[in-house]
This record gives sequence, structure tokens and C-alpha cells, in this order.
Amino acid sequence: MSVAAQALKAIPEIDSLRLAGARVTLRRPLLSDAARIAELMNDYGVVKNLSRAPWPYGLEDAVSWLTHVAGHGGKPNDYPFAIVTSDGLIGVVGISTNPQNPEAAELGYWLGRFYWGRGFATEAGWLALGFAFDMLGLEEVEAGHFADNAASGRVLKKLGFTYTQDLARFSRARDCDVLCRMMVLPRRRFEDGTNTAEGGRNNGG
Repeated sequence: MSVAAQALKAIPEIDSLRLAGARVTLRRPLLSDAARIAELMNDYGVVKNLSRAPWPYGLEDAVSWLTHVAGHGGKPNDYPFAIVTSDGLIGVVGISTNPQNPEAAELGYWLGRFYWGRGFATEAGWLALGFAFDMLGLEEVEAGHFADNAASGRVLKKLGFTYTQDLARFSRARDCDVLCRMMVLPRRRFEDGTNTAEGGRNNGG
């Protein structure tokens, strides 16, 4: 088992953990979030950019996922967080095992369409990566985006990720393989970014 896989261990206080930034707070998703998640995910423009979410996406899908989270789904190595602002829940970000490379940790996220392009994804990403490096002790984190989702690539580049390879990844919503651009962020590059004037964890870019 790799160092990354060993580091992705259960955090006893995960259910009460709060990660606060300038505009967003990350917390554990709750069953009471189901209606809001279903509302935001009932948008093909959101769901088509994800690998594991179904389409159409309804309340029952949100309840199923949140029940899975509440029971840790048999996978204590997955750490999803609700992204919360003054508007309430606006999306989800998390650190999980990569389904195509189980020994690697991966950052993933989604936001409701109304919240795109406003810096929320970048800030939430910084908070989640801080959790991965500071609390889980990981040495690197992977991420990926479908090739036709350039906006997500720009967010990941702001966070310090660099491209490593392109590969096919199945999209459940599209029901086909889609070209996915994989990226990586080592701990040292993240720490260097948080120590610069323009690259701190609360950067709204």
C-alpha cells in the first residue's frame, strides 16, 4: 500500500469538522441537504462534468449519496464537504481515493451553475487541499477534468496543479468514456502557493 493510501485514514472528528475561509465554510454533508443538492444537480451542465453522478439527477439520488456519506459507505477514506456560503449550500468539494488509481488521493468538486466564475471553487479547493496536506498528511493530490470543461482546468491551475496525462474516464451522466486531463499537486508546491501574496487559501480567483 502506498504512503498516500495509508495516509487516507478515518478522522474521528470529521462529522463536526468545520473549515472556514473568507467566503466559504466546508462542513460534512447532511441528510437535510438532500433537497438543495437535488435542486443544484438537476442541471445537465453541472452533472455532465462529473464522472459518477447519474442523469437525470433527482431527490432520491441525493438521499442515496448522503446516506452513503453518513454511513461512510464502507469507505472511510472519502472526505466530502458541503461548500456553504451566506446562500447556504452551493456545492460539494472533497478528497477521495481515485477510482482508477486506488492508491492515490484525488480532489473533486462541483458548484451550482449560479455560483460559477465567482471564485468559490478556488477558495473551497484551497480549504480542502489544506485538509489533505495538513490533517491527512498527504504528500501529493491528484485531480482531473474532462477536456471539454476548460473552466475546471483553470481553477485547478490556480490551485497549483500541473498536467500529467490524458486518459479516458467514464461519465455516468453521458454514458460514455470522455477524455479526462489528469493533474497533480505536490505538498511543497501547495505550501509555496499559500505563502505568496497572491496565492493564499482565501484567494477568490
